[in-house]
Amino acid sequence: MGTATERVSDPRAGDSPAIHDHVRTAWDVVVIGAGPAGCIAATHLATGGHRVLLLDREDFPRDKVCGDGLIPDALRALGRAGIEDEIRRRGHGMKRSSVFSPSRIEVEVPGDFVTLKRRELDAALLDRAREAGATFCVANVAHLDAEANGTVVCDVAGVDHPVQARAALVATGARVGLLQKHGLVHRPGPSAVALRAYVHSRFDLDRMVISYDRSILPGYAWIFPLGGGEYNVGCGVFYRDGSREGVGLREMFKSFCREFPLMRDLLQAAESRTSLRGAPLRCGLQGVKPVGPGHTLAIGETIGATFPFSGEGIGKAMETAELAARTIHNALESDDFNSLEEFGVRLEESLSPKYLGYKLAQRAVSRAWLVDFMAHRAKRSRFLQEAMAGIIAETRDPGPLFTLRGLLRSYVS
Repeated sequence: MGTATERVSDPRAGDSPAIHDHVRTAWDVVVIGAGPAGCIAATHLATGGHRVLLLDREDFPRDKVCGDGLIPDALRALGRAGIEDEIRRRGHGMKRSSVFSPSRIEVEVPGDFVTLKRRELDAALLDRAREAGATFCVANVAHLDAEANGTVVCDVAGVDHPVQARAALVATGARVGLLQKHGLVHRPGPSAVALRAYVHSRFDLDRMVISYDRSILPGYAWIFPLGGGEYNVGCGVFYRDGSREGVGLREMFKSFCREFPLMRDLLQAAESRTSLRGAPLRCGLQGVKPVGPGHTLAIGETIGATFPFSGEGIGKAMETAELAARTIHNALESDDFNSLEEFGVRLEESLSPKYLGYKLAQRAVSRAWLVDFMAHRAKRSRFLQEAMAGIIAETRDPGPLFTLRGLLRSYVS
């Protein structure tokens, strides 16, 4: 079986304006990081009539380690940004997923799912931000600070003059160095780690697969079809109490490939596969204060937007971006930046309760017997079937499901 090399060239690469041409512009907002969170924020702010500078240390398109799955919350956010139809056209749509318990009890869950490589998704989102009026430049922001009046000052590597803006958004993913220098980070390390590879295979599978197989607990694994015989396969594990001891993710993946029947069949029919690539995750909406310095807000995975239990982060990253964009838009329109302090409160009110439920669910997954029991009951309980669909679609809090009351209810509905 051959090893495929991931394509890195693209005709659009290298066409970004030079940062030197824009450092003296009076920007309303500088967005640092052009992933889904940064691009969504830039799109909404530029649409609102603001002068937006979007920076990333890499030119696009560029590769990104991810499961490449888009579930309903992400699709809704893409719709609000005016790009959902384009993403659906480019991606691979599916109407069901399968969740496997530790003992391989399969529960089919209906839903609306799309897969698209992050290389293509992020490039499309950047194009959308540019269409909305944002200016994109490749630039490595080395330092972030603020003047006495709150104006944000960004020192860019290799550039003599700093970039200044009335407000800033930090969307640098798991990299939190810009904020750590200001004492805003109380958990600098990641809370989880995941890795993935791409496989071309003659094996036919047209549903998303999520596995909590006993062979890889306390981790989880996935098989996501991308269309055309290509699959994103990978696994991840959440650190317990912040400790990384005993986490051997590559051995976990090998075990999944060896022990899980669908994965074995996929690889036996494989024509090529890429090498494994890993990435850290920041989860639970914890670890970084979302406000400061000056008129600065942090969003996306930088503030831990990825969900525990499911490992989904794209949709929630974009939701934090939407909330931050509205907050900054209102501050720019009213010239009252004291309102930025409300961003943390709004995050707590609108998103934090959901994260608590997913954190409880993550703890429950470590009890293989409990997950097996829930999967067994889901075969007979409409209540559990609907609850699982809601958990995957992120329209339902998973916490109550793993309580005594939730278990008892599975017997009566």
